[in-house]
Amino acid sequence: MKTGLKVLDAMSQNPVTISPTKTIFECSRIMLKKNIGSILIVNGNNLQGILTEKDLVNFIAKGLNPKKVLVSKVMTKKIDTIEPEADLFEALTKMKTEKVRRLPVVYKNKLAGMLTLNDILKIQPALFEIIQERAKIESSKISPKPIEGECELCENYGKIYEVDGQYICEECRTEQE
Repeated sequence: MKTGLKVLDAMSQNPVTISPTKTIFECSRIMLKKNIGSILIVNGNNLQGILTEKDLVNFIAKGLNPKKVLVSKVMTKKIDTIEPEADLFEALTKMKTEKVRRLPVVYKNKLAGMLTLNDILKIQPALFEIIQERAKIESSKISPKPIEGECELCENYGKIYEVDGQYICEECRTEQE
């Protein structure tokens, strides 16, 4: 499904970045001051990693000193990215699949921006409604609603489901899987 809107239409073009040689303390102060939930770690224009609130929580739980530990030791190095010409629906799908709320935007191996769920919501709130409706339709295909009737396999009366053209009870349904 195409929205007609591209990632570059919604992304932040000047995301907050920091050098991998900065400390966790310096990084967290910037995140607090800018009121952001993540910061991109760059060396020049090359994306090296991302530090998120979740990374900071994991760091704090280890009891290490934030003034001594470098961002490069804590950052997430495996980063899911997207290109600026990608459709917003593709970006949302990728976010859902990878279970992330933000995607650095990379063009020709250089950081071009950052796309967050909030950015998409600002530009295209109806897109969320469309995706929610589509998810409901898809889940109803996977998990059909039961009706009352007699199971065609065991002949017990109760809630039955249509599975491959047959109406069967939950017990018979799980036995077939």
